[in-house]
Amino acid sequence: MELTWNTGDSWFERTYAVEHAGETVATFDDQPTLDELRALSRDYGVPTERLDLWQAGLLCTQCNDEINDRFAANPQGDLLCWDCATDTESHAERGITVNTDPTKSVMSESHLHTKSLCDHVINVATGCRHGCEFCYVPTTPAIDSRDEMLAEQANVDDPQTDWGSYLLYRDDLPERLGNILDERDPSERKQTDRGRGVVMLSSGTDCYQDRRTAQITRGAVAELITHDIPIRILTRSPAVTRDIDLFQAAGDRITVGSSIPSFDATLVRALEPNAPPPMTRWQALDELQQAGVSVFVSMSPTYPTMGEDDFHELLSYFRALGEVVVFHEPINPRGANFQQCLDAAEQAGYDDVVEELQQMQDSHQYWVEYALGQLNTVQQVATRFDGLEVHSWPDDELVRSTSGQFRSKLKAMQQAVSPESFSERSKDASPEQSELARDGESIEHLI
Repeated sequence: MELTWNTGDSWFERTYAVEHAGETVATFDDQPTLDELRALSRDYGVPTERLDLWQAGLLCTQCNDEINDRFAANPQGDLLCWDCATDTESHAERGITVNTDPTKSVMSESHLHTKSLCDHVINVATGCRHGCEFCYVPTTPAIDSRDEMLAEQANVDDPQTDWGSYLLYRDDLPERLGNILDERDPSERKQTDRGRGVVMLSSGTDCYQDRRTAQITRGAVAELITHDIPIRILTRSPAVTRDIDLFQAAGDRITVGSSIPSFDATLVRALEPNAPPPMTRWQALDELQQAGVSVFVSMSPTYPTMGEDDFHELLSYFRALGEVVVFHEPINPRGANFQQCLDAAEQAGYDDVVEELQQMQDSHQYWVEYALGQLNTVQQVATRFDGLEVHSWPDDELVRSTSGQFRSKLKAMQQAVSPESFSERSKDASPEQSELARDGESIEHLI
């Protein structure tokens, strides 16, 4: 697929045509928008085919210079050269501030191999519409070290408290990723035993939170598939199903997951104010698995008032998706975002949740006992379902706060490799992931 152009009475007057398989599939008397061009990549050719917009004769809407390097778009989808894009004022769109992300990073090495998730991450934007109160991303260097940029590009005063109110897009990421993958020796890419060379979209934002991020994501995933790189996608958005054709083209080199910590929609909405309801996320995963796409679930972070019955309900729904891996992590009282969770639960009228969260915040030992107890309960309930493995994520602080058999078992959990389709391991249950105490034994007593 190729974009061609012809000049009119002047060099700046151009008409455009998109060619595919020797035929013209679209023509434009004026310059097309980025949305129109990205949509054509979906409509024609094989799923992994992508219309490359670099050096394609497109003009900057603002200065009329030809775009021969990096580019972006304004909220209307009009294309901008890089100089104009990075000088453009932010805009308000559906209650959040949007602009261009000036970052140079495309695909970054990640420490998420420690959670058996990936070795590399790609984030299609900075910021996120969902505004989850517990989100750790604003405290990471990718956000925390960029205060000046966020203030300039999106009028951000505090990246943590303003989380959910700003979003900076990386429109040209598919083009940049394609160039990097073409030029870089595959043997130079990081590949650990637990990360397995997997690239994850997105660890720092939801890659399907709106149409624009979804278009960037589709282009990036197409490039990764073309270069035979294993992929993990994590999203809360049911819009992920729009790319089923692309995921099917990847075969067993991709797995797609969603975060579902609870089916209590009211509580989830309090803590994830702008994210889709949990049942719609499950329905999206169900549609994906019925289409033959490998799926997983992030049951994280689970809430302190959840007990055996809650986990049985969750895991029974997850088992209905097929032989899936469920990643589980209890909520952690570390950081300013924990206070935001406490405040959100209080405003929503969940007094029992507030009481538990407050006790965790006040007593480190209380949190240790809660976290161990919840990890144990989830692992015990998981044994009721054949073909379902819960992959627990014990926090480093939890490991340091224990000793003896608990510390040994927690460390084994941390070292375990999730048995997913792109792994060389079989799908048998991992012995490192098991209950911490037998039925009838008290976690508190064993501590």
